[in-house]
Amino acid sequence: MTRNFKIARTVAAILGTHAGVLAAAEPSAGGEAGAAAGIQEVVVTAQRRSENVQDVPIAIQAFSGETLQQLNVTTFEDLIKHLPNVSGASQGPGQVQIFMRGLSSGSVPTQSGGSINGFPNVALYLDDQSGQLPGRNLDVYAADLERIEVLEGPQGTLFGAGAQAGVIRYITNKPKLNTTEGSVIAGYGVTAGGDPNTDLTAVLNVPLIADTLAVRAVIYSDRRGGYINNVPSTFTRKATDGGIGFANYPTGCGATGTCQVPPNSPVINNFLMTGNAINPVTYQGLRVSALWQINDDWTALITQSYQNMDAQGVFYQMPTSSDGVPLPPQSVTLFNPSFNKDKFENTAWTFNGRIGAIKAVYTGSYLVRNVDTVQDYTNYARGIYADYYQCHGPDTPANGTVSTCFTPSATWTETLRNTHQSHEIRFSTPDDWRLRAIAGAFWEDLRIYDQLNWNYKSLPPCVATQTGTPSTSVGCLTNVGPTLQPSPSSLNNPDLIRGDNVGFFNDVKRGYTQRAFFTSVDFDIVPKTLTITAGTRYYHFDNEEKGAVVGSFFCYEAGPPPCTNYATNIDTENLKTTYSGFKSRANLTWHFMADGLVYYTWSQGFRPGAFNRSSGKYIPYTLALPTPQYISPLAYESDHLTNNEIGWKTEWLDHRLQWNGAVYQEDWKNAQVTFFQPGLLGNVGFNANGPDYRIRGVETSFIAVLARGFTAEGGAAWNSSNQTNSPYLIANNPDLLGNPASAGQYLQPILNGVNHAGMYGQIPNPYGPTGSPAAFAPPFQFNALLRYQWVMSSYDWFAQAGVTHTAHSFTQSGSQPPAQGSTYTSNYLKFENPAYTTYDASIGTGKGAWWAKVYGQNLTNVNKSTFTSNSQFALQETILRPRVLGVQFGYKF
Repeated sequence: MTRNFKIARTVAAILGTHAGVLAAAEPSAGGEAGAAAGIQEVVVTAQRRSENVQDVPIAIQAFSGETLQQLNVTTFEDLIKHLPNVSGASQGPGQVQIFMRGLSSGSVPTQSGGSINGFPNVALYLDDQSGQLPGRNLDVYAADLERIEVLEGPQGTLFGAGAQAGVIRYITNKPKLNTTEGSVIAGYGVTAGGDPNTDLTAVLNVPLIADTLAVRAVIYSDRRGGYINNVPSTFTRKATDGGIGFANYPTGCGATGTCQVPPNSPVINNFLMTGNAINPVTYQGLRVSALWQINDDWTALITQSYQNMDAQGVFYQMPTSSDGVPLPPQSVTLFNPSFNKDKFENTAWTFNGRIGAIKAVYTGSYLVRNVDTVQDYTNYARGIYADYYQCHGPDTPANGTVSTCFTPSATWTETLRNTHQSHEIRFSTPDDWRLRAIAGAFWEDLRIYDQLNWNYKSLPPCVATQTGTPSTSVGCLTNVGPTLQPSPSSLNNPDLIRGDNVGFFNDVKRGYTQRAFFTSVDFDIVPKTLTITAGTRYYHFDNEEKGAVVGSFFCYEAGPPPCTNYATNIDTENLKTTYSGFKSRANLTWHFMADGLVYYTWSQGFRPGAFNRSSGKYIPYTLALPTPQYISPLAYESDHLTNNEIGWKTEWLDHRLQWNGAVYQEDWKNAQVTFFQPGLLGNVGFNANGPDYRIRGVETSFIAVLARGFTAEGGAAWNSSNQTNSPYLIANNPDLLGNPASAGQYLQPILNGVNHAGMYGQIPNPYGPTGSPAAFAPPFQFNALLRYQWVMSSYDWFAQAGVTHTAHSFTQSGSQPPAQGSTYTSNYLKFENPAYTTYDASIGTGKGAWWAKVYGQNLTNVNKSTFTSNSQFALQETILRPRVLGVQFGYKF
């Protein structure tokens, strides 16, 4: 056997809904490919036990380390295209909202996600540490991994609240006692229309004390060249800008709706920061682990991980420039530098052993993640309220001011720190007992420290009272700061006066403490044939939020700073909630033949609620009686999922054909949704509950050994999602009771009212109509792979080709309005993502300890949007990475 030639192994897991592995493709000296031996067993720990994936009654996709290497998967962007029934709203590396089985009410912009976004409903784990963060996936670089497991459907019994829709688990390779081994992988590639790519990974495993202590380390550096070009452009204010009325030119124009851009308004350009391939991303990291064999029954493992991801520029293209000029593909018009820097370090420890016949595991970890982001926000000047911060009209009484607009240049900056500590202890009976059980306890503490500044204020700051120097007391906007009343807010940034360009900021501390107890019991009604499983999890969340949210409304000519006229001290709102209860799972598994089973699963999932930064009053009742009807909630509730699933896992023809699948129905109740409709519900986004969804789907997969060394595999998913109710906003403002004319409207659906334009009429239902599809729920996805291995002239060869397809989907559910025209009043509009198909291929050879391959990704250079949005108030399309052609070399010892 060519022992070290791992690249020639066959694919270790299915690309579809379940997983299997072909026999190790280590060609024998006689030249017969090992793949002819059939499909090899894959061991997973999805149920906190080591089991053959074909015996686990869960829809699983599993990718071994060898498979990840063969598919050129190192980042989440690489992985997601091989996952039917998994989708994502991506605004760049580390900025992906992950969805499974179409369980999404819509995407939200990255900015301020740490303060206002709900928690993800797909859990992401690095070994036993959860890495969830609102709006930002933990983009673990897949170096020296044992495998990645993707568990679909609610996994709340064993993995908790974050696993409402499913779990993605990155499982690292552990140190090996008494084995010295290592490897080096180096690669180089070119990107169509972009810059080159380079990568280098090195692994070393060293035993320090025979049979007792070993360490393992991996170090990596991967730089992916950019492919987005920042092209020359200007930004010119237009009479169609949503807020141009704040300039009041000509005087009184607001009454006629014919406001124009004031003369001499600045036109800005980006000529000093244009460039090609502005979005390179670099992953650099190190992981070191040590394994101590304490005695025959107990081991201790400690692992320290570091990763630094530096993503420059933006990862979307703009079809038109900021001034409406059509742009070539892979182009944007940015007026300020943009980047996303994301670092994490994780310390994890595990004690594994047994007490008599009972297995015992204690594991803990502490994750620290720091994110610094800057993004161009100049296009916000097209929005409804932007010109309030950038323009002014003549004052009344007259004081010499005239209609004036200042620069539209703007950014938003976010500094986010996340800490996550967890501890779990669990006990399990031997796997061969007829009655098997697992029980455990879990505790975690998650904290988010978020500082977000919207730097779109360009009116001069006020530095004196009205009796001061005119140039600094009129036609100005006073700098803002947090209120000190009735006591100071809990702040990350203690500055009481924020910068001259800060028009709005969040300074928030939020998080929760959870404790949980769980158990799961299996009983073989008929040994090795019929098994019933039942499990439940008791959870208790203590959720809280503190800090400040401050805007510049009512700060025009407000005297010396700080202005706190639109400041909310979140501490005084006493934002604390508790969620507790049980979530359960039941399963019946029938092994109807030696290599086949069918199962039925009923399971529940949930995710905790959270808080809005403040509460506002909206939608006046009538023009004559303008009492607001709706008060937005300070807190929104948890949402809940119930899954019913029938699945099968089978192998045929002496383990040469594997066919798995599942049919499911998921009912999602009281789903969390986000509203940001400035024309109706104010200029501060907030979250609420209300709509229900039903998702029905079928997923299937296969692996087939077609001939000696020749294999085929594939997976597909069909989804049908529908909103099953259409709740209205409820007139919940008690002030309505103060007037007999409006008292009857209290606690009634809001059907009519006064909009932002001051017009009375029918109010569109912001929850959207019944029958609306869920967001990011493509009706069809599939992928397929062909691989051939052979031996020629004592060299091991392989060639493979794959295809992936994703049908169209929508970026928002019915709760958000569709985009119309090019003037955006909200940055939560609904767009349609197009369908696309991509092709990959590779060919390689190896001998002894070394191997080499040539590969191509997105061979037809498809330019399609995987996520279309206007989160930065311009149409932006996060596109597939253009065609990549590369070579890679490896050596093992």
